[in-house]
Amino acid sequence: MSHYGSSTFDFLAIDFAWFFSVFDIWRVFCFKLSIANFYETFCMLNSAIPRFLKGATIALSLLTGLTVTAHAGLVGVKTIEISNAMNLYLQVAEVQAFNTSAVNVALASNGATANAPDWWSSISMPAKAIDGSTLGDFGSGNIFHEGRDTSFDTLTITFASVAELDLFQIWGRTDCCSSRDIYDIVFKDSSGSVLYAIDDLNASGSTHTARFELSNTQSVPEPGSLALIGLAVAGLSYSRRRKNS
Repeated sequence: MSHYGSSTFDFLAIDFAWFFSVFDIWRVFCFKLSIANFYETFCMLNSAIPRFLKGATIALSLLTGLTVTAHAGLVGVKTIEISNAMNLYLQVAEVQAFNTSAVNVALASNGATANAPDWWSSISMPAKAIDGSTLGDFGSGNIFHEGRDTSFDTLTITFASVAELDLFQIWGRTDCCSSRDIYDIVFKDSSGSVLYAIDDLNASGSTHTARFELSNTQSVPEPGSLALIGLAVAGLSYSRRRKNS
């Protein structure tokens, strides 16, 4: 029995030894194959990554230098200056300036102020242009009316804080002399620099109002920036063609 058992264990030992030998060979083969694949992949990445990083760096540096914005309205407005386009009496029933949240930031109750060099009387002071009333009747004290004709006077509306404007609307006089109500509008930032201007905005019609959408007044890329982007794209395409060849 012991001899039989010993032979059996010897056989099993040989069998297991053969198995582990084959397993070791297979393990070494797989390891070498993995090394080969890793080296091939590394070489490919080592060649491709520098070109990718170079192209990405160029593209990012160009994009950060552009003046394109993703905003919906005219950004950075602090004041609006309104004058008569024909240098006649400036008369304004109401000024409305809506931000991108549809809030009228030109309203006195929202913190806006109105100023002018002079006005016709105590019932036609600058504050009348931002009090929320669009009635336009001078006799009822509903409008701002400047004090001197042909004086190039300006009505200045100042917001409580810098705003991004989506819509501008102005209301003229309704009881008389509405033919005067053609306006030049200038939008300025907090430093007094001009952001945008509207010439000859006509509120002299039967509705006595005029409006202007400011949603398309974003700054655009300069021609030089566009040319640089074109060169960058061409360079990336050339690098890709070299790789494929």
